[in-house]
Amino acid sequence: MKKEPVYLALGIKPDGRREILGFWLFGAEGESAKNWEEVLKEINRRGVKKVELFISDDLPGIEDAIKRIYPGSNWQVCVLHTVRSSLNQVRTKDRGLVAEDLKRIYRTDTEEEARKAILRLKERWGRIYPKVVKKWEEKADAIFTFQLERIAKEIKRRVKVVEVFPDEGSAERLLYLILRWIDDRLNSRKLREFNEG
Repeated sequence: MKKEPVYLALGIKPDGRREILGFWLFGAEGESAKNWEEVLKEINRRGVKKVELFISDDLPGIEDAIKRIYPGSNWQVCVLHTVRSSLNQVRTKDRGLVAEDLKRIYRTDTEEEARKAILRLKERWGRIYPKVVKKWEEKADAIFTFQLERIAKEIKRRVKVVEVFPDEGSAERLLYLILRWIDDRLNSRKLREFNEG
């Protein structure tokens, strides 16, 4: 079986509990606005009627699909893409130092620490790379997106043990079991600074 990307949806409830909403394998069809629209319709049918903010990779057609299915929602690109984009705008000799300062932002445990790290980034690099710093100031509220990256790493770690799947169904069954286990853990803990109402 050839390698195939797995697409995950992770939701954060108003009280700070996280829930895995599903996973999808598109196979030969690949990414498309039609596929994203079907994914969002499925999530909507299962009861997710309102979403404040979608955060995703800059996937083909996803922004348009969000506008059609959840017209009142906001959308922004994942912080990881912001990291890559930022480092592409930085001189080679500065990349290592800027990358370290960016890590201080997205690896923090609290919003307060992240904002301090953004201030430090501005002080060190604001005059040299004003566009980069401005982008990070604008993305300050997207720090929690890295929950998905942690989940992706956990899936890769567990799937690597199996190495080869006889068919797509066996891969889906293992993914389901892994995600069910992760989901139970996520649902048992609340993120800080979330509050009902």
